[in-house]
Amino acid sequence: MTGPSRGLPHPLLEAHGRAVSATSASTATSTSTSTEDCAPRGRRRRQSGALERRLSHVTDVEEASRLVECSQIQRQLHFQQLVRRYMSQILYGCTNAHCTTTTCLSCKRRLPSRPFRAPTQLTARALAHFLASQDDPHAGLCPNQPNVSASALEIEGVDGIAITREEGRKETICNVYPVVRPLFHTSISGPEAPNSSTAGAHHIQPVRERTGKALKEERTNPVWAALDTRHQAKKDVRSLGQNLYDTVAVIYSYSKQIPSALSVFSSLRALHSPRPNDTRNHDSRSPSVNGLSTDTSKPDPLGHANGHAVLPHVNGNPTPGHVTSKNLPRSNMSRHRSSSQNMSQEILRNGRRIHRIHHQPEHVPNGQAVLKSQDTGAFGDGNRERLLAHSPKMKQKPLSLVQNGAPKIDPTNVTPLSARQDEGKATPSESSRTSSESSGRPVLPVASYLDCQIMDQLKDEVYHHRNQQSSDFNFVVDYDTNARFRPAKPFVNRSIFFTLSDPDTLLQSFYSPDNGAYQTSPLPHLDSTRLAHTFRDWNRRNGALIFDSLWIAVKALFVPPPELDVQKSPRLKAALRSPSLTGTTPDPPATPKSEEASGRFISDEEAAHIVMICVHALTSLVPVGWPHSWVQVRKFRSWGIILPDAPPHTDFTDGFADPVLSTIDELEYEPALRLADRLVRGIGARLCFEEILVNLGHQKKDNRFFQRCCPGLIPTLVGHLIEVERIAVENKRRMKTKLNYDEDPGWTVTATFMEWLRTIVIKKWDGKAEVNRWTSVGAAIRILQEFYDNRELLNLRTSMFHMPYINEHIDNVDEPMKFLERNRTINTFHLLEYPFLFTSRDLVAHFRTMNFTRMYKEFEQTDRAVHLQREMDPFLREPYWWLIRSRLKVTFTDYFVLDIRRKHALEDTLNQLWGQEKRLLMKPLKVKMGQQEGEVGLDQGGVTYEFFRVVMSDAFDPDKGMFTIDPSTRMTWFHPATVEPARKFEMLGILFSLAVYNGITLPVTFPLCFYNYLLHGPPQALMVTNDIRDGWPELAKSLDQMISWEDGDVGDVFMRSYTFSYDAFGANVDFDILGYWHPRYTEDGVLEPHEPPMVTNANRKEFVQNYIYWLTTGSVLPQLDAFRNGFLTCLHPTSLELFEPSSLRALIEGSQEVSISALKAVTHYEEGYNATHATIVDFWSVVETYSNDDRKKLLEFVTASDRVPVTGFETMSFSIVRNGGESDMLPTSSTCFGKLMLPQYADKEKLRTKLGLAIQNCKGFGVV
Repeated sequence: MTGPSRGLPHPLLEAHGRAVSATSASTATSTSTSTEDCAPRGRRRRQSGALERRLSHVTDVEEASRLVECSQIQRQLHFQQLVRRYMSQILYGCTNAHCTTTTCLSCKRRLPSRPFRAPTQLTARALAHFLASQDDPHAGLCPNQPNVSASALEIEGVDGIAITREEGRKETICNVYPVVRPLFHTSISGPEAPNSSTAGAHHIQPVRERTGKALKEERTNPVWAALDTRHQAKKDVRSLGQNLYDTVAVIYSYSKQIPSALSVFSSLRALHSPRPNDTRNHDSRSPSVNGLSTDTSKPDPLGHANGHAVLPHVNGNPTPGHVTSKNLPRSNMSRHRSSSQNMSQEILRNGRRIHRIHHQPEHVPNGQAVLKSQDTGAFGDGNRERLLAHSPKMKQKPLSLVQNGAPKIDPTNVTPLSARQDEGKATPSESSRTSSESSGRPVLPVASYLDCQIMDQLKDEVYHHRNQQSSDFNFVVDYDTNARFRPAKPFVNRSIFFTLSDPDTLLQSFYSPDNGAYQTSPLPHLDSTRLAHTFRDWNRRNGALIFDSLWIAVKALFVPPPELDVQKSPRLKAALRSPSLTGTTPDPPATPKSEEASGRFISDEEAAHIVMICVHALTSLVPVGWPHSWVQVRKFRSWGIILPDAPPHTDFTDGFADPVLSTIDELEYEPALRLADRLVRGIGARLCFEEILVNLGHQKKDNRFFQRCCPGLIPTLVGHLIEVERIAVENKRRMKTKLNYDEDPGWTVTATFMEWLRTIVIKKWDGKAEVNRWTSVGAAIRILQEFYDNRELLNLRTSMFHMPYINEHIDNVDEPMKFLERNRTINTFHLLEYPFLFTSRDLVAHFRTMNFTRMYKEFEQTDRAVHLQREMDPFLREPYWWLIRSRLKVTFTDYFVLDIRRKHALEDTLNQLWGQEKRLLMKPLKVKMGQQEGEVGLDQGGVTYEFFRVVMSDAFDPDKGMFTIDPSTRMTWFHPATVEPARKFEMLGILFSLAVYNGITLPVTFPLCFYNYLLHGPPQALMVTNDIRDGWPELAKSLDQMISWEDGDVGDVFMRSYTFSYDAFGANVDFDILGYWHPRYTEDGVLEPHEPPMVTNANRKEFVQNYIYWLTTGSVLPQLDAFRNGFLTCLHPTSLELFEPSSLRALIEGSQEVSISALKAVTHYEEGYNATHATIVDFWSVVETYSNDDRKKLLEFVTASDRVPVTGFETMSFSIVRNGGESDMLPTSSTCFGKLMLPQYADKEKLRTKLGLAIQNCKGFGVV
């Protein structure tokens, strides 16, 4: 599925997105800053820090990884390193002469498939950005030492981050945004005095507007010179890709210098901390970051690319020279010397050298600890997540999520998360904390936890106009800097990221202890009704921040249980290592000795808490819209279509946007898609952990994992969603909203989350019918299966699960046969194992493909045997051929032929079926009907239908004593007191199997419990009255009345004994149910007779369950077993997994409702007739007056079947042929071809009379 996207497809690409839009971002920064400084000072004072002073649970951010700015910088830096590493291996190769990495230059030189041509800078740039933006960006990295260091691609002096102090405010505001100072001429507007209200505001003039001397001076700038050398000399000016990747913005994105997030964090705390002797006349420049000047008033001195001399071009590529200590900048020389002193070398057996560098943390001015980097990418499994994700670990288990409510949190006594560290540990940021304590307020304040009320308060902390927005927000939070106004304040963004990105803090948030409506839910502390409104409209305030934050927190789902950590193989751990960004293989991580080192395993209840928060964030993003608009959205997206072909709507002057477009836009929002994908993969990882432990032999009773995880993650989610939908329906009823359960439910939490799951399936599916069970696609389908099983409780419709897109992209001939022949594996499944994804028509097509393919194999085998016989005729004499033909009679037979007399149809059929080989039954069926009695019908399909109609009507005749028919519903059922042997029922089962195998619709009517037995055998669970309502509605109604009776004891009112009653050829028989289950014997071993007890209020539920069992199974068990054995004769048991009881009944019985409008739409006309002919108009006017029984007779007269097949009228052949002019002949038909021969009668009444006589007397084949 492809469509419009408002963001880049991967979190690491955000750095690239910012670089491409650096020019517009910097311009907007200048304008916003200058406008803000010109705003009234009183307004700024009233808005500054209002909420953070009112909240009592405000804490200080003391870890760089918990600050949103540092997290974004870390992602920029990681993506830049990936691009540089790829460019280095593409352009310069590695030191290994036997490299096998396909994108490495060394490999290409060694294995050239054509004359070698070195890649250009432009090619390397485009390929590097593509590889770095994949789901697993480290997969293509070369593991060997590169020839040229990736840092050589950096241009010294080009700062990627600028941190300044704005003056003229009561509180210090810092700017964190990417700048391209060498590309602009920056001048300070207004007076230069520090006391000026416009101090620190810069007017930036774009380069394209400057000409003459100013432009010439800038072109002589060393940065311009370095950038010019990296441009492609020759390129296709009409190529969008070449022009894009050769722009200054793209080159700048991987060439700029980005400081570490820890350095930015230290600088932010230093800027926010009050300084001694702070006056209005201090210097406006901020301290340096990582040795890079952060003063934006003048450009830094520039040199060559990262201090390396540039050699002459080799194949059009500038090659950095050899890096020595002389070439290094002064700021890097000490670093180079220290690293060389702490480096040791080890030579392995295979000759590979490993350089080990003993890391020593650098001195940080404020004493901060080394930064724990954030998650840097979404990977395929939980193991890779653990190796690459180094975000803050979950220190300890939070307050447990108990069933009777959540712990009450006192907002006035909330301890910051950083204070939970051991007392013996050195706490970070001592100097900054001291300064914050002395000032009485946090340096970087955030809310320590969130709930619905706090989130609603944070929604109000916005800038109401761009002129009021601080330049502190210019650090891009969204993926599109020009999307729309993002008015959230810095305190809001930092608080949301602080809470939603940390699993421990998220587990302590969104508690509603007094939540009475959800007391029966597995998650009683979550008020999903309020959460659905709490997360709404946040993307208009801070863009993708909520989705990016939750994306980080979802990593907790990938932590395996401690039982699995013991089982992990050391070889597996080594195999999961990925190449480092410097080109060397990293050392294996130290074995975690505690939960704090590796992240603790959370229970399924805690995991469900995190998942439900993510679900509400995803579903609240999508607008509610209109119910009919959701019907269109679901229909189009099920086919993989985002926008249908329609003329574009370009007039938006009225400010109105179609709800369909708004819904589609949000479902295609890239940050939300990334969160949904990782969330589903996390659920799949949890399912994988549970499956592994089951296979390892862990039992629930003595395993802590099962004690913590029971009843399971998905059942917990489904149970909570059932309560969510129940409360939503009750609220609609309370508001007297009209509910129609046959229509689309519109926007609901479950239905919208289901739409996200379907989007993940369509976008991430690789087009193969074999799906990995633990990937996002496999996990999404398994969640959909749980939703489908509980669709009534979740207020979902069956049609909402159909995805024709899948059926259109698989092989409809080969895949059904592969499904039959495949061996089940634990790690994969076939899409046909989940039939709810397919429409009923698609399932029938796959089922018949399986049967016809098997039938064709038998027919093909016969054809080969006949061909061999012809080849052997000249060499064998007749006596030998007679023996061969007698032994190979079945092999040489093309069809399975039944020669039946109409008057003895059932007897002849059972006799001819008895004792036949199975391979003969697998051949195509041909029937000779009544030929011994003078009929001349030739079987081209119509005779077969007539044969089954006659045989079934004879077999199900109640006078035969094998079946009974309910007088009200006309349902057929087995006779409990039959005297017929079981083999007859087995023969009837074979007859059913032959009909289904050959694609024949049968004129029978059975209840659903019959088809449930055919599919699954004896029922495994207790049956309820709904299971018999379609077959015995009056009985089900009386049993329901007995269960719900409250006016006294049912024993005094109903006077019912604990027996099962049935009619046996006119005699009423009462079967003692309790006597059968609990027989009583005398001392001599003789069965002791006793009177059955009465049904009372105490045992009425048990009686109803036992009565239904004996009605549907116990009393007719021998007949059911024999019939089921015969039914499975021609059908592969695996092929029946495509059906449910209702769909199997539709396949066998078809539909008894004949729609004249639908029949009229598929009718063809021949021999001069057409839809407007007078005779045809009279014909349809007569037929429309028929009752449903007469319509069935007309259908049977033309097609030999009175049922509409499960595939509908579209697959039927119904034609009206002109049979001469005015005549007294009756209409005739050719049932094999579905043709009605209708004479051109003079008037309508004559047509009515003749047609009525024909359809009422339509038995037999011959000439009239």
